[in-house]
Amino acid sequence: MLNGVTGRHLNYVESLLRKHPQIPWDTIAGPRGKGRLVANLQNECIRRYPNSLYFKIDEDVFVPPGWEDRMIRAYEDHRSDSSVAMLTPVIPNNAMGFHYLLNQYPQLADEYATQFSYPLTNDCTGPVWQYPKLANWITRHFLVLSEANIRLQAVSKNPFPRFAQRFSINCLVYDYHHWQELGGIPDEEEPAWTQWIADHGKEVVLVTNTLLHHYSFFVQQDWLDRTPLLEDIRIANAPQSLSSRTFTGYHLPRMVRFLNQMPRVLKQRISKR
Repeated sequence: MLNGVTGRHLNYVESLLRKHPQIPWDTIAGPRGKGRLVANLQNECIRRYPNSLYFKIDEDVFVPPGWEDRMIRAYEDHRSDSSVAMLTPVIPNNAMGFHYLLNQYPQLADEYATQFSYPLTNDCTGPVWQYPKLANWITRHFLVLSEANIRLQAVSKNPFPRFAQRFSINCLVYDYHHWQELGGIPDEEEPAWTQWIADHGKEVVLVTNTLLHHYSFFVQQDWLDRTPLLEDIRIANAPQSLSSRTFTGYHLPRMVRFLNQMPRVLKQRISKR
């Protein structure tokens, strides 16, 4: 699904399709936006490909090898349970993943309590959503995805805890039956979709043997774009990407991000005066 994808991003997508002609690609494109615009793309995808298993993943999510196999196995373990609506992996910088990780690693919870004065909550608009320094901190504790997944699998005592509340839907697995029960993905997308689950006695499975990285939420992207977090995720998980290891390859992208955001940031600050 191409949600307002243009320029270099679109060029990359098109080059990827050309490099793998053996794969039966399909693209569904629409204008950039959230809510109804994203819901429309997903609904169109499901209408084109009914009776399937669907992976919804944000464009700034980074995945380790084998993640999709683990998610599929978790789905197969729960597909006969009518109370399960969808499954989601552990994502450090969303509230559900953050809350789970700090409960699994007491030393990390102690560090959190020492360095930050925020409450520990799994509310989707809690501290890890609001404060980019906190998102940066937790992501760096699990920077190398292959190592993070091994660590997580070693401590996971209940691999499939469940919950029924609003959460950040950075990565989901669900099937056609859920979409039919839902009556299509609602225009409001995330808040209405996850609230429907709670209102209808359904549950979400947290797949705790699978950890992915989500780069940023819109409320924190400007701050994170001024840090080297994106480059460090790339170096940690794609060491073959030699350009990121050069001075220019490491620092230039961050400088470009900073320059691109400056006119908008200055305009916002001036308007607040």
